[in-house]
Amino acid sequence: MNGVRTVRAVFHLTRADLLERTRRYSFLIVLVSAVFAGFLAVPPEGAGYRVLQIGTQRGVYDSAWIGLMFGLIAALHLPLAGFYLVKNAVERDRQTGVGEIIATTPIRKPAYVLGKWLSNVAVLVLILAVMTAMAAVMQLVRSEEMTIRLGALVPTIWLMALPVLAIAAALAVLFECTPVLRSGWGNVIFLFLWLFSLAAVLGGSIDEQTGLLRPGADLYSFSAPMASMQEQVLAADPEADVSSALIHTGREIESTFVWDRFHWKAGIVLERLRWLGLALLLALAAAIPFDRFDPARRQQRSEGTDLKVRQEPAPTAAVRAATVTKLTPLPVSARRGRFLVLLLAELKLMLKGRSRLWTLGAIALNLACLLLPSAMLQRYLMLPSAVVESYLPAAVWLWPLVVWAQMGARERRYNTGQMVFSVPRPALRQLPATWFAGVVVAVVATSGAWLRLALAGELVGLLGWFAGALFVPALALALGVWTGSSRVFEAGYLFLWYLGALEGVPALDFTGASAASQAMGMPLVYLALSAGLVTLALIGRWRRTGV
Repeated sequence: MNGVRTVRAVFHLTRADLLERTRRYSFLIVLVSAVFAGFLAVPPEGAGYRVLQIGTQRGVYDSAWIGLMFGLIAALHLPLAGFYLVKNAVERDRQTGVGEIIATTPIRKPAYVLGKWLSNVAVLVLILAVMTAMAAVMQLVRSEEMTIRLGALVPTIWLMALPVLAIAAALAVLFECTPVLRSGWGNVIFLFLWLFSLAAVLGGSIDEQTGLLRPGADLYSFSAPMASMQEQVLAADPEADVSSALIHTGREIESTFVWDRFHWKAGIVLERLRWLGLALLLALAAAIPFDRFDPARRQQRSEGTDLKVRQEPAPTAAVRAATVTKLTPLPVSARRGRFLVLLLAELKLMLKGRSRLWTLGAIALNLACLLLPSAMLQRYLMLPSAVVESYLPAAVWLWPLVVWAQMGARERRYNTGQMVFSVPRPALRQLPATWFAGVVVAVVATSGAWLRLALAGELVGLLGWFAGALFVPALALALGVWTGSSRVFEAGYLFLWYLGALEGVPALDFTGASAASQAMGMPLVYLALSAGLVTLALIGRWRRTGV
């Protein structure tokens, strides 16, 4: 009987959470984004980029090839976006007070985290279903092969992507239930986990002697289909180039071939089910650090186990007679406000709660970026000089993420909007101060990068850095004002940082570090974007306050 009750509780938790998510406009936007991504995943000739090519060849756009394209995209990239999308199920119960109601019910912690995991999986499954439908649609749109073979299309997408999405959904619940990983640092940690897992799987699947892929039971299940493809190409031409790339902008396609598809045997299917079992274990492990919305446990962590009883002062014997006080209007100087005072107050609020470890880490990163030559870092850190030269400037842009993330959303998060917005002209006074405080944080937290550019006399690079210092706080402020949450900025900025600052995609390089982005005039573009984002933030604040 208890088992039946637990199953019913898990079912109703999953159903209620899924219905609450799907009724939001944001979920509709996510589905539309999935449709748009599916359209971009099958580029036409002359698009300027290719998705999935091997050497200078690609497969004909039939069900087998498009299924592999969508399977690789869904397995390799969708888990990263999906993690940030679903990592709010437990936090939403905390903010709305639903968690306090759940704490009074007999629902056990394993049942609760299991329901949240199943809800996360259901959301990601809906997105995967939309992408599967788009795969069939795009085969007809590109019309290189009009016969849709569901047996070649659907199993490849779902067997590759579903286990990885289930693990991402489980990690989202685990991170939310773990106090250390619940904040924005958890988002950063997951990004690096994703990067390291990709590097480990991709690097470990290559045979060092032949340079070919070895089919194996990797998490993303990409090695077996890609190895099958290499074998087919080499069988037709032993001297063919079989180097593969998922997204490529270099060499043009010289020829196409018909891929014989990959056959998912029973052993491979069972191996994919084992990864689903791992996801279930990770979800249940979240019950260990979960506090079940008990405020006493949170108070013990923050204040210790000894609770001090506060005594009210004894009332005085003398009771003063009530006096009538006449209120006078504020003087003109007070109504005008003092910008520097607001700026200092915003800086104090932003930096409040930052640990000494965070401060020491920022100092160490900037000193390493400014003073230490790459040869010394290569010697002591055992890193290649190229890695040091590219990763250190990017790392200083990532460190202040948790500080910028609260911009624009702090009043809604702590329910202080009625106090903050009651002052005269809160939009024109408080919002610019918040933005400038974020810019000051950028100037100080990335000082090693811009001082190095200044000492080297790289004025164009310095302009790019200045544009980035204005752009990132403006982005955080606009997203915080319009969404009322820091999660959108944290996820979006991590994508932007990874592609722009770390990988150096010219159009997304907001730091202006790469020569290609400087040649494209991207620093000026990001200066214009900064002004537009601040304007959007002002409009959003005016909509809420009316002044």
